[in-house]
Amino acid sequence: MRKFLRRSWHGIPLGLVLTFIIVGAAVAATTFLSGTFEIEVKEPCSVQIWDGTNWVTQDNDFAIDLGGVYPGEEIKVPLRVSNDSSATLTVTGIYTMSLYPTNGYGDITVTGGFSGGVSCPSGITRDDLTFTVKNDAPAGDYSFTVNFSRG
Repeated sequence: MRKFLRRSWHGIPLGLVLTFIIVGAAVAATTFLSGTFEIEVKEPCSVQIWDGTNWVTQDNDFAIDLGGVYPGEEIKVPLRVSNDSSATLTVTGIYTMSLYPTNGYGDITVTGGFSGGVSCPSGITRDDLTFTVKNDAPAGDYSFTVNFSRG
């Protein structure tokens, strides 16, 4: 090893030449460009309700009056979810009834409307929401709260 370090190249000690070569290679491998990527995650799903003539996209905290219905009848509300993502997403509608008496009357049931989770591929998926009023439902004004989620 000592003989190697005593050698020279054009009068410069070989150890010193190798040091410059190694440092030069390390400098050549340094970062020459850096940057940042920013990602905005957009909401891919929108809920639309048929108003009799058009599909209307609903904003957050929407309120729709379905009008009157008699015991034993049902109301169908055409719903669809527009999925702008290229991935298939599961959309779930959770419905909660309020202002309804809890003293043994039959419930107003909700079926469809993405309850239980529906697989929604890219594009539009339709699932009608049906409110069924039981025969012994008392007269009154009741409301349903809906929360749509995706997963």
